[in-house]
Amino acid sequence: MDITQIVTLGIFILAYGLIFSGKFDRTTAALIGVITMVAAGYILHFMDFEEMLGYVDWEVIILLFGMMTFVGELARTGFFKYLGIKTLKLAKGKVWVMFVYLSILTAVVSMFIDNVTTILLMIPLTIEAAELMDINPVPMILGEIVFSNVGGTATLIGDPPNILVGIAAHLTFNEFIKNLILPVTLSIVASLILAKFLYRKEFRVKPKNIDKIMAMDEKAEIVDPKRMKILLILLFVMVGFFATERMTGIPVAFVALVGGSISLAISEHYPQEVFKAVEWPTLVFFISLFILVGGLDATGLLSDMAGGIKSISNNPMIIAIVILWVAGISSSVVDNIPITAALIPVVGILAKDYNTTVFWWALVMGADIGGNITPIGSSAGVVGLGISKKLGFEIKNKEWTKMGTTTGILSLVMCSISIFIISLF
Repeated sequence: MDITQIVTLGIFILAYGLIFSGKFDRTTAALIGVITMVAAGYILHFMDFEEMLGYVDWEVIILLFGMMTFVGELARTGFFKYLGIKTLKLAKGKVWVMFVYLSILTAVVSMFIDNVTTILLMIPLTIEAAELMDINPVPMILGEIVFSNVGGTATLIGDPPNILVGIAAHLTFNEFIKNLILPVTLSIVASLILAKFLYRKEFRVKPKNIDKIMAMDEKAEIVDPKRMKILLILLFVMVGFFATERMTGIPVAFVALVGGSISLAISEHYPQEVFKAVEWPTLVFFISLFILVGGLDATGLLSDMAGGIKSISNNPMIIAIVILWVAGISSSVVDNIPITAALIPVVGILAKDYNTTVFWWALVMGADIGGNITPIGSSAGVVGLGISKKLGFEIKNKEWTKMGTTTGILSLVMCSISIFIISLF
């Protein structure tokens, strides 16, 4: 390693250390790293301000902005609360059926809506219903958190790491579904079977006040039926354009921006109110990560890292499984967004050398599903546990290990099997 590589790696480690230390807000920590990286770039002549901006993938930022705006407006209509109550009523008081329905609903919604938003909407409703029925809500809460991460794996827009990978590797919405629906389905089925065994006593409990659940009026939660219908039609059209990107040539980021703009135009609120749904610190965090990783790329360090992984084996399947478990274990202890941002250039080099996309799918599966292994491994997990504690149901690490860790590891095993199947085609 030359001096520029040593310096950039040191700055990168320092920035990530600050991000994960908790002493600084993650966005603030990332910005400190950016300033240091660019200053070093000027001194050592490997990156200037203009080159720094060139490393930012603005398509990712626009896609996130558009989807955040749209989802925020759809949530305002009461649509997600409507879905939740409808699902509870369909279970007809059967605890196991309720667990299955809520988990699968969360997984499906998370395929199209950010999983943190899904968790914010689902958990309060679940706890309210559980208290009314006098049953333990913890299995339901854990199921929703786990399945939000699994479901979000399936599509291009399901989770931030997917967006990062999809834009960087020029992968389409259809390619995500085609290659990831198998591991996601296997993970869901295996996790449901395991949960049935782990919580067999809780699922046998006979709930109370079923009549009150059945009497709940889901339609009353819809505060603006007309706007909700318009936004749902718009969502259907957006997904249609996502799926036909190769034919239309219209980038998914532009589609998301148009969708967000239309939702803003038909909103009854002022733009500053609508934009409260946009996670501005997250967007700045993404921009900062692009620049930090760009510093490593500018010095050639990422190419050397790719060569190191390549030396492990000449078999692409083995390399893919290594990427899967490295991303999975890493994402179980730190946020999956910076992990994905750091690995994308390395995986990109390997994917080009071996002329295969299987490495990209391994990275997505590891980053998304690995977060289930620990309580701090995913944003959905951190947010979900925080809401549960606030509402009077604190979930201990032992309880998380029982459901989250076991299903997380089992899902990675299912993904490893899927990689073998994907590599055959």
